[in-house]
Amino acid sequence: MRLSLDHGYEVVGVCREQSVFKLDDFSDKIAIVPGSTDDRDVIQYLKYYSFRSRDELEELAKAVEEEPFRRAAQRALADDLTSLTHGEAETERVKAAAAALFGGGELTTLDASTLTAALSEAPHVEIPNTSELPLLVDLFAETGLVGSKSEARRTVGEGGAYVNNERITDPDARADAQTLLPGGWLLLRKGKRNLAGVRVGSA
Repeated sequence: MRLSLDHGYEVVGVCREQSVFKLDDFSDKIAIVPGSTDDRDVIQYLKYYSFRSRDELEELAKAVEEEPFRRAAQRALADDLTSLTHGEAETERVKAAAAALFGGGELTTLDASTLTAALSEAPHVEIPNTSELPLLVDLFAETGLVGSKSEARRTVGEGGAYVNNERITDPDARADAQTLLPGGWLLLRKGKRNLAGVRVGSA
């Protein structure tokens, strides 16, 4: 969402009434429409807003029925709407950024504005760029990815701590200037899906 706003797009957020508060940070920048839909309606929306073939729609309908947890149809609809609104190149850029954040692509291919837009929506902290940066385990604790520094050390020992998608094995390791991504960012990850950011030089 922040990425779209940063590029000057108008954004309309549609969400369940009980989840409207989650968009409070954007309430003065976007239109928020409370509402809810049945997930099974996604196929009807694909018929309206995409140019997929009948065979593709049937395959997606089958996926909704048999494996709804994979949300294949919802992702297809999101891709098609993004392409319809912003073009296929922008859709591919957003998908590449999402993949890179979770270890499925190369982080160094992302520019500073993309990283800033993505990581600003995740838990993050900002620290000054000093001659010696904090221990990485301290940053895991400071961003809230773990509850304490001791838990951060355990996570490192168990092989579940990553910095810029690289597993860290030394609990006393520190970041340095060569580690920083464009925009002065570090991407911290615990396990497969818990992300946080550290921006160096902005505090």
